[in-house]
Amino acid sequence: MKKPGKMARGRLAALRIIAAAASLAWAVGAQAQAGKAVGVQAELDALIKAAKAEGEVTWYSSSPDTQNRRVTDAFGAKYGVRVNVLRLSSNNLQQRYSAEAGAGNIAADVVVNAGNSVSYAEEGMKKGWVESISEAGIPTIKSGEYPAKFNRGPTAIVQITPWLIGYNSEKLKGADVPRDWRDLLKPQFKGQYIMPDPRASEAYLDVLALLLDRYGEGFFNQLRAQNIRFATQGSTAIQSLGAGEGLVVGPTTSANVMIIKVKGAALDMAVPDLTSGVELQVMLSARAKSKRPNAARLFANYVLSKEGNSVYNDEPAGVTMYDTTGLPKDYQSPKAGTAARKDVIHKLLGLN
Repeated sequence: MKKPGKMARGRLAALRIIAAAASLAWAVGAQAQAGKAVGVQAELDALIKAAKAEGEVTWYSSSPDTQNRRVTDAFGAKYGVRVNVLRLSSNNLQQRYSAEAGAGNIAADVVVNAGNSVSYAEEGMKKGWVESISEAGIPTIKSGEYPAKFNRGPTAIVQITPWLIGYNSEKLKGADVPRDWRDLLKPQFKGQYIMPDPRASEAYLDVLALLLDRYGEGFFNQLRAQNIRFATQGSTAIQSLGAGEGLVVGPTTSANVMIIKVKGAALDMAVPDLTSGVELQVMLSARAKSKRPNAARLFANYVLSKEGNSVYNDEPAGVTMYDTTGLPKDYQSPKAGTAARKDVIHKLLGLN
Protein backbone atom coordinates (compact mmCIF):
# COMPACT_ATOMS: atom_id res chain seq x y z
CA MET A 1 0.00 0.00 0.00
CA LYS A 2 1.30 3.41 -0.94
CA LYS A 3 2.14 5.56 2.06
CA PRO A 4 0.59 9.03 2.18
CA GLY A 5 2.81 11.84 1.05
CA LYS A 6 4.25 14.51 3.30
CA MET A 7 1.43 16.95 2.51
CA ALA A 8 -1.26 14.32 3.20
CA ARG A 9 0.43 13.38 6.48
CA GLY A 10 0.35 17.05 7.46
CA ARG A 11 -3.34 17.28 6.75
CA LEU A 12 -4.04 14.15 8.80
CA ALA A 13 -2.05 15.57 11.71
CA ALA A 14 -3.97 18.84 11.49
CA LEU A 15 -7.30 17.00 11.45
CA ARG A 16 -6.27 15.01 14.52
CA ILE A 17 -5.38 18.24 16.33
CA ILE A 18 -8.73 19.82 15.38
CA ALA A 19 -10.62 16.71 16.51
CA ALA A 20 -8.74 16.64 19.79
CA ALA A 21 -9.44 20.33 20.38
CA ALA A 22 -13.12 19.87 19.61
CA SER A 23 -13.30 16.92 21.96
CA LEU A 24 -11.58 18.90 24.70
CA ALA A 25 -13.93 21.88 24.15
CA TRP A 26 -16.96 19.59 24.36
CA ALA A 27 -15.66 18.01 27.56
CA VAL A 28 -14.96 21.40 29.12
CA GLY A 29 -18.40 22.66 28.06
CA ALA A 30 -20.12 19.56 29.42
CA GLN A 31 -18.21 19.88 32.68
CA ALA A 32 -19.16 23.54 32.96
CA GLN A 33 -22.80 22.71 32.26
CA ALA A 34 -22.75 19.97 34.87
CA GLY A 35 -21.18 22.37 37.33
CA LYS A 36 -23.84 24.96 36.58
CA ALA A 37 -26.59 22.39 37.14
CA VAL A 38 -25.07 21.40 40.49
CA GLY A 39 -24.86 25.07 41.49
CA VAL A 40 -28.47 25.77 40.52
CA GLN A 41 -29.66 22.68 42.39
CA ALA A 42 -27.78 23.82 45.48
CA GLU A 43 -29.47 27.22 45.21
CA LEU A 44 -32.86 25.53 44.85
CA ASP A 45 -32.22 23.36 47.89
CA ALA A 46 -31.30 26.44 49.92
CA LEU A 47 -34.41 28.25 48.65
CA ILE A 48 -36.65 25.32 49.63
CA LYS A 49 -35.18 25.30 53.13
CA ALA A 50 -35.66 29.05 53.54
CA ALA A 51 -39.21 28.91 52.16
CA LYS A 52 -40.17 26.11 54.55
CA ALA A 53 -38.87 28.20 57.41
CA GLU A 54 -41.22 31.01 56.35
CA GLY A 55 -44.02 28.45 56.19
CA GLU A 56 -46.45 30.26 53.91
CA VAL A 57 -46.81 32.65 51.01
CA THR A 58 -49.52 35.11 49.96
CA TRP A 59 -50.50 34.97 46.31
CA TYR A 60 -52.69 37.55 44.55
CA SER A 61 -54.16 35.88 41.46
CA SER A 62 -56.53 36.74 38.64
CA SER A 63 -56.78 33.06 37.64
CA PRO A 64 -60.09 31.20 38.16
CA ASP A 65 -60.54 29.46 41.52
CA THR A 66 -60.20 26.00 39.97
CA GLN A 67 -56.70 26.78 38.71
CA ASN A 68 -55.67 28.48 41.93
CA ARG A 69 -56.78 25.47 43.95
CA ARG A 70 -55.01 23.04 41.65
CA VAL A 71 -51.71 24.94 41.91
CA THR A 72 -51.84 25.60 45.65
CA ASP A 73 -52.66 21.96 46.40
CA ALA A 74 -49.78 20.67 44.27
CA PHE A 75 -47.29 23.26 45.56
CA GLY A 76 -48.27 22.63 49.18
CA ALA A 77 -47.99 18.87 48.76
CA LYS A 78 -44.55 19.17 47.16
CA TYR A 79 -42.94 21.69 49.52
CA GLY A 80 -45.08 21.81 52.65
CA VAL A 81 -45.58 25.57 52.26
CA ARG A 82 -49.11 26.92 52.64
CA VAL A 83 -50.42 29.31 49.98
CA ASN A 84 -52.89 32.02 50.95
CA VAL A 85 -54.76 33.05 47.80
CA LEU A 86 -56.69 36.21 47.10
CA ARG A 87 -58.48 36.10 43.77
CA LEU A 88 -59.42 39.39 42.11
CA SER A 89 -60.09 40.59 38.59
CA SER A 90 -57.07 42.12 36.85
CA ASN A 91 -58.01 45.76 37.44
CA ASN A 92 -59.10 45.20 41.04
CA LEU A 93 -55.94 43.24 41.76
CA GLN A 94 -53.69 46.05 40.55
CA GLN A 95 -55.72 48.66 42.41
CA ARG A 96 -55.48 46.73 45.66
CA TYR A 97 -51.78 46.01 45.27
CA SER A 98 -51.05 49.67 44.52
CA ALA A 99 -53.12 50.86 47.48
CA GLU A 100 -51.35 48.51 49.88
CA ALA A 101 -47.92 49.26 48.47
CA GLY A 102 -48.57 53.00 48.59
CA ALA A 103 -49.48 52.66 52.25
CA GLY A 104 -46.23 50.81 52.95
CA ASN A 105 -47.95 47.49 53.63
CA ILE A 106 -47.46 45.07 50.74
CA ALA A 107 -49.51 41.97 51.57
CA ALA A 108 -48.86 39.97 48.38
CA ASP A 109 -45.54 38.18 48.15
CA VAL A 110 -46.18 37.05 44.60
CA VAL A 111 -48.71 38.09 41.95
CA VAL A 112 -50.05 36.41 38.82
CA ASN A 113 -52.05 38.78 36.65
CA ALA A 114 -53.03 39.52 33.07
CA GLY A 115 -53.49 42.76 31.17
CA ASN A 116 -50.68 45.31 31.24
CA SER A 117 -48.53 43.23 33.57
CA VAL A 118 -45.15 44.31 32.17
CA SER A 119 -45.81 48.05 32.29
CA TYR A 120 -47.40 47.70 35.72
CA ALA A 121 -44.36 45.80 37.01
CA GLU A 122 -42.01 48.39 35.51
CA GLU A 123 -43.84 51.16 37.36
CA GLY A 124 -43.67 49.10 40.52
CA MET A 125 -39.93 48.65 40.10
CA LYS A 126 -39.46 52.43 39.84
CA LYS A 127 -41.31 52.82 43.14
CA GLY A 128 -39.36 50.05 44.85
CA TRP A 129 -42.39 47.77 45.18
CA VAL A 130 -41.41 45.12 42.64
CA GLU A 131 -38.33 43.10 41.76
CA SER A 132 -37.65 41.99 38.20
CA ILE A 133 -38.29 38.27 37.79
CA SER A 134 -35.18 38.07 35.60
CA GLU A 135 -32.96 39.40 38.38
CA ALA A 136 -34.52 37.49 41.26
CA GLY A 137 -32.31 34.41 40.98
CA ILE A 138 -35.14 32.04 40.08
CA PRO A 139 -33.45 28.61 39.65
CA THR A 140 -35.55 27.41 36.71
CA ILE A 141 -34.70 30.62 34.83
CA LYS A 142 -31.01 30.48 35.71
CA SER A 143 -30.75 26.86 34.59
CA GLY A 144 -32.30 27.61 31.20
CA GLU A 145 -35.20 25.22 31.77
CA TYR A 146 -37.81 27.94 31.41
CA PRO A 147 -38.16 28.99 27.72
CA ALA A 148 -36.45 32.38 27.43
CA LYS A 149 -38.88 33.62 24.76
CA PHE A 150 -41.61 33.93 27.39
CA ASN A 151 -39.46 35.90 29.82
CA ARG A 152 -40.55 39.53 29.68
CA GLY A 153 -37.86 40.81 32.05
CA PRO A 154 -39.93 42.33 34.85
CA THR A 155 -42.40 39.42 34.59
CA ALA A 156 -42.59 35.96 33.03
CA ILE A 157 -45.55 34.26 31.36
CA VAL A 158 -47.03 31.27 33.21
CA GLN A 159 -50.10 30.70 31.08
CA ILE A 160 -51.54 31.51 27.67
CA THR A 161 -55.30 31.06 27.61
CA PRO A 162 -56.88 31.75 24.21
CA TRP A 163 -60.02 33.85 24.15
CA LEU A 164 -62.89 31.73 22.90
CA ILE A 165 -66.67 31.57 22.56
CA GLY A 166 -68.85 29.72 25.06
CA TYR A 167 -72.26 28.50 23.91
CA ASN A 168 -75.39 26.67 24.99
CA SER A 169 -74.70 23.13 23.75
CA GLU A 170 -78.32 22.06 24.19
CA LYS A 171 -79.74 24.72 21.87
CA LEU A 172 -76.82 25.10 19.44
CA LYS A 173 -75.56 22.14 17.45
CA GLY A 174 -73.76 21.52 14.18
CA ALA A 175 -73.74 24.52 11.83
CA ASP A 176 -75.40 26.71 14.48
CA VAL A 177 -72.32 26.59 16.71
CA PRO A 178 -70.33 29.86 16.38
CA ARG A 179 -66.80 28.92 15.25
CA ASP A 180 -65.63 32.42 14.34
CA TRP A 181 -66.12 35.85 15.93
CA ARG A 182 -68.06 36.95 12.86
CA ASP A 183 -70.58 34.19 13.53
CA LEU A 184 -71.78 36.26 16.47
CA LEU A 185 -73.34 38.64 13.93
CA LYS A 186 -75.91 36.00 12.87
CA PRO A 187 -79.56 37.02 13.42
CA GLN A 188 -80.18 34.14 15.87
CA PHE A 189 -77.83 35.74 18.38
CA LYS A 190 -79.58 39.11 18.54
CA GLY A 191 -80.39 39.73 22.20
CA GLN A 192 -78.79 36.36 23.03
CA TYR A 193 -75.16 37.46 23.15
CA ILE A 194 -73.61 38.03 26.57
CA MET A 195 -70.29 39.87 26.77
CA PRO A 196 -68.18 40.45 29.89
CA ASP A 197 -67.96 44.21 30.34
CA PRO A 198 -64.48 45.19 29.06
CA ARG A 199 -64.39 47.98 31.62
CA ALA A 200 -64.03 45.30 34.31
CA SER A 201 -60.68 44.13 32.98
CA GLU A 202 -58.30 45.53 30.38
CA ALA A 203 -57.42 41.95 29.40
CA TYR A 204 -60.56 41.86 27.21
CA LEU A 205 -59.19 44.74 25.17
CA ASP A 206 -56.49 42.52 23.65
CA VAL A 207 -58.88 40.42 21.58
CA LEU A 208 -61.28 43.32 20.92
CA ALA A 209 -58.40 45.41 19.54
CA LEU A 210 -57.36 42.47 17.37
CA LEU A 211 -60.87 42.22 15.93
CA LEU A 212 -60.96 45.97 15.33
CA ASP A 213 -57.67 45.81 13.42
CA ARG A 214 -58.73 42.80 11.36
CA TYR A 215 -62.41 43.55 10.66
CA GLY A 216 -62.72 47.31 11.18
CA GLU A 217 -65.34 49.50 12.81
CA GLY A 218 -68.06 48.01 10.63
CA PHE A 219 -67.80 44.75 12.54
CA PHE A 220 -68.34 46.59 15.83
CA ASN A 221 -71.30 48.51 14.43
CA GLN A 222 -72.95 45.21 13.52
CA LEU A 223 -71.97 43.70 16.84
CA ARG A 224 -73.50 46.59 18.75
CA ALA A 225 -76.70 46.12 16.75
CA GLN A 226 -76.98 42.62 18.24
CA ASN A 227 -78.17 44.24 21.49
CA ILE A 228 -75.28 42.87 23.51
CA ARG A 229 -76.05 42.05 27.12
CA PHE A 230 -73.08 43.09 29.24
CA ALA A 231 -72.16 41.16 32.37
CA THR A 232 -70.21 42.73 35.22
CA GLN A 233 -67.39 40.21 34.85
CA GLY A 234 -66.38 36.99 33.08
CA SER A 235 -67.67 34.60 35.74
CA THR A 236 -71.03 36.38 35.84
CA ALA A 237 -71.36 36.09 32.05
CA ILE A 238 -70.82 32.33 32.14
CA GLN A 239 -73.20 31.89 35.05
CA SER A 240 -75.88 33.71 33.06
CA LEU A 241 -75.23 31.47 30.06
CA GLY A 242 -75.44 28.38 32.27
CA ALA A 243 -78.75 29.62 33.64
CA GLY A 244 -80.18 29.79 30.11
CA GLU A 245 -80.22 33.58 29.90
CA GLY A 246 -78.51 33.63 26.50
CA LEU A 247 -77.04 31.49 23.74
CA VAL A 248 -73.43 32.66 23.53
CA VAL A 249 -70.73 34.34 25.62
CA GLY A 250 -67.51 35.86 24.41
CA PRO A 251 -64.76 36.55 24.89
CA THR A 252 -64.33 33.97 27.63
CA THR A 253 -61.86 31.27 28.62
CA SER A 254 -61.95 27.50 28.90
CA ALA A 255 -61.56 27.67 32.67
CA ASN A 256 -64.63 29.87 33.05
CA VAL A 257 -66.69 27.55 30.86
CA MET A 258 -65.53 24.41 32.68
CA ILE A 259 -66.39 25.82 36.12
CA ILE A 260 -70.07 25.79 35.12
CA LYS A 261 -69.97 22.83 32.74
CA VAL A 262 -68.68 20.37 35.37
CA LYS A 263 -71.71 21.26 37.50
CA GLY A 264 -73.97 19.88 34.79
CA ALA A 265 -74.74 22.97 32.73
CA ALA A 266 -75.27 22.43 28.99
CA LEU A 267 -72.26 24.45 27.89
CA ASP A 268 -69.40 23.96 25.47
CA MET A 269 -66.81 26.14 23.76
CA ALA A 270 -65.37 26.92 20.35
CA VAL A 271 -61.93 28.41 19.75
CA PRO A 272 -61.72 30.70 16.68
CA ASP A 273 -58.60 30.37 14.54
CA LEU A 274 -58.09 34.12 14.85
CA THR A 275 -57.87 35.11 18.49
CA SER A 276 -55.68 36.58 21.18
CA GLY A 277 -55.41 35.36 24.73
CA VAL A 278 -54.89 36.00 28.38
CA GLU A 279 -51.17 35.83 29.01
CA LEU A 280 -50.90 35.50 32.76
CA GLN A 281 -47.59 36.69 34.14
CA VAL A 282 -45.87 36.21 37.47
CA MET A 283 -44.57 39.27 39.34
CA LEU A 284 -42.56 39.37 42.56
CA SER A 285 -42.79 41.92 45.34
CA ALA A 286 -39.40 43.45 46.17
CA ARG A 287 -37.71 41.16 48.68
CA ALA A 288 -37.16 44.06 51.09
CA LYS A 289 -40.93 44.71 51.10
CA SER A 290 -42.17 41.11 50.97
CA LYS A 291 -43.02 39.35 54.23
CA ARG A 292 -42.01 35.97 52.79
CA PRO A 293 -39.54 36.60 49.94
CA ASN A 294 -38.12 33.08 49.83
CA ALA A 295 -41.49 31.36 49.66
CA ALA A 296 -42.45 33.84 46.94
CA ARG A 297 -39.42 32.90 44.85
CA LEU A 298 -39.99 29.21 45.39
CA PHE A 299 -43.60 29.61 44.26
CA ALA A 300 -42.51 31.56 41.18
CA ASN A 301 -39.92 28.88 40.45
CA TYR A 302 -42.59 26.19 40.68
CA VAL A 303 -45.12 27.78 38.32
CA LEU A 304 -42.33 28.52 35.82
CA SER A 305 -40.89 24.99 35.97
CA LYS A 306 -42.01 22.30 33.55
CA GLU A 307 -43.69 20.38 36.36
CA GLY A 308 -45.54 23.29 37.93
CA ASN A 309 -46.44 24.89 34.63
CA SER A 310 -48.08 21.64 33.54
CA VAL A 311 -50.17 21.68 36.71
CA TYR A 312 -51.16 25.31 36.10
CA ASN A 313 -52.32 24.56 32.57
CA ASP A 314 -53.92 21.16 33.13
CA GLU A 315 -57.33 21.90 31.61
CA PRO A 316 -59.18 21.74 28.27
CA ALA A 317 -57.57 24.00 25.64
CA GLY A 318 -54.70 24.74 28.02
CA VAL A 319 -51.13 24.93 26.72
CA THR A 320 -47.89 25.06 28.66
CA MET A 321 -44.92 27.32 28.08
CA TYR A 322 -43.04 24.14 27.16
CA ASP A 323 -45.41 23.13 24.35
CA THR A 324 -47.49 25.77 22.57
CA THR A 325 -48.44 23.65 19.56
CA GLY A 326 -52.03 23.61 20.83
CA LEU A 327 -52.54 27.33 20.26
CA PRO A 328 -55.07 28.39 17.57
CA LYS A 329 -53.77 28.68 14.01
CA ASP A 330 -53.89 32.49 13.93
CA TYR A 331 -53.15 33.22 17.58
CA GLN A 332 -51.86 36.76 18.17
CA SER A 333 -50.10 37.78 21.36
CA PRO A 334 -51.47 40.94 23.00
CA LYS A 335 -49.87 44.08 21.63
CA ALA A 336 -48.28 46.78 23.76
CA GLY A 337 -50.34 49.93 24.09
CA THR A 338 -53.73 48.23 23.70
CA ALA A 339 -54.98 49.73 26.96
CA ALA A 340 -54.61 53.19 25.43
CA ARG A 341 -57.33 52.26 22.92
CA LYS A 342 -59.94 51.45 25.53
CA ASP A 343 -61.99 54.63 25.04
CA VAL A 344 -62.32 53.94 21.31
CA ILE A 345 -63.31 50.31 21.87
CA HIS A 346 -65.76 51.18 24.65
CA LYS A 347 -67.42 53.75 22.40
CA LEU A 348 -67.71 51.27 19.52
CA LEU A 349 -69.48 48.89 21.88
CA GLY A 350 -71.83 51.61 23.09
CA LEU A 351 -70.18 51.86 26.51
CA ASN A 352 -69.76 55.63 26.71
